[in-house]
Amino acid sequence: MRRRALLAGGLALPLAASGAVVGGKGADVLVIGAGLAGLACAQHLQGAGRRVRVLEARQRLGGRIWTGRVAGCAVDLGASWLHGIANNPLQRVVTRELVLPLLPSDGLGRVTIGPDGQRWSEVRTAQADAWLASLVQRAEQDGTAAQPLTALLPPALSADQRFTLIADVVHELGAEPGVIAADAPLGDGQELLGGDALLPAGLDRLVGHLARGLDIRLAQEVRQIQHGPQGVRVTTASGEVHQARWLCCTVPLGVLKAGTVVFDPPLPAAKQRAIATLGVGLLDKLVLLFPRRFWDGPGWLRNDGPVPGLWSEWFDLTPVIGRPGLMGFNAADTARRLAGHSDGELVASALAQLQRCYPQAEIPTPSAVLRTRWGDDPFAQGSYSFPAVGSTPALRGALAQRTGPLVWAGEATSTAFPATLQGAYLSGLQAAQQVLITP
Repeated sequence: MRRRALLAGGLALPLAASGAVVGGKGADVLVIGAGLAGLACAQHLQGAGRRVRVLEARQRLGGRIWTGRVAGCAVDLGASWLHGIANNPLQRVVTRELVLPLLPSDGLGRVTIGPDGQRWSEVRTAQADAWLASLVQRAEQDGTAAQPLTALLPPALSADQRFTLIADVVHELGAEPGVIAADAPLGDGQELLGGDALLPAGLDRLVGHLARGLDIRLAQEVRQIQHGPQGVRVTTASGEVHQARWLCCTVPLGVLKAGTVVFDPPLPAAKQRAIATLGVGLLDKLVLLFPRRFWDGPGWLRNDGPVPGLWSEWFDLTPVIGRPGLMGFNAADTARRLAGHSDGELVASALAQLQRCYPQAEIPTPSAVLRTRWGDDPFAQGSYSFPAVGSTPALRGALAQRTGPLVWAGEATSTAFPATLQGAYLSGLQAAQQVLITP
């Protein structure tokens, strides 16, 4: 991305391809990525008097926050939930600064329909939940990061156990049990307190709020980051060169793993090990809006169908968007397989499973369809980080560790709240603080 000598800062690095250095007064700090982490970092630094420039590869803000707007509705296709709102600073930002209402999503109904079309009884549901709770307790007490979760599973799972594992673990982490670290079956970090909530106005409202007043350059796909004692030089795919004293890198873990951003000199071995070992999960969504409801609600429809993992969970969007709608989920290997299907094939598959769940219903043609392919997105390459086999909190700490003039942020760098919006937000503030306290 940037093999040029940093003339102003005296960064003695070799030259490569020529490129136009972006002029003007320049910036003290470059921030790579206009997601929550990058915007939080940029706002904090700008408020402290630093000149900041944000480079975003996409043509939009938000990163893995992506709010689709259709038929007057805001639908969050990436991050959707504020988790643990009791100790979540974003709850205060949304309700006090934006003065927007949150919609709690805890305590909603849950209907599970088995392969035979029969609904699970309360006893059956309780038994499955108790089995999972026992597994999680054993895993957290006796499991190790060096072994996969499958090492703690019984030799033969019952059908109900297999479905519960898919719905509550695979969907939670976006990964198959064979690659999840046995000591963290539901993810790592601190306990999320106070339940979960959605923002009916759309999380893009939060993004816009954090982006206000910032110098943000869109369509700036970073290809190389040169860094040394005197500063950084960033080169984009179009050949533009940006230079500054500091850089905050919020590039998602999936993109770091892909190696599409070249660091010169290479990153320290500990950081490379963290990038290689931490996992990137995949959770894709399909949103179907309908002219009328035909399902139970509000809450969750769990589809324990004949194909394990296929459309296992649906969430009733009606209370959120104010019109009938369902959001379906597929994770891990199932999501990767379905990513290659056309929109028509995907919708047909989804409707077939919904018809299986409601055989007596006349299901109308969806009035609108929205889908995601986060694994195929070159600027995400997955949905969020998870504790893969071999992962430890120390690796997240290594990923967050300052590298000369490079500071790091993003949900994957958070040891307290990984894979969450508050984890990304707080990591951005922490990265900004690293810049401010360094002479």
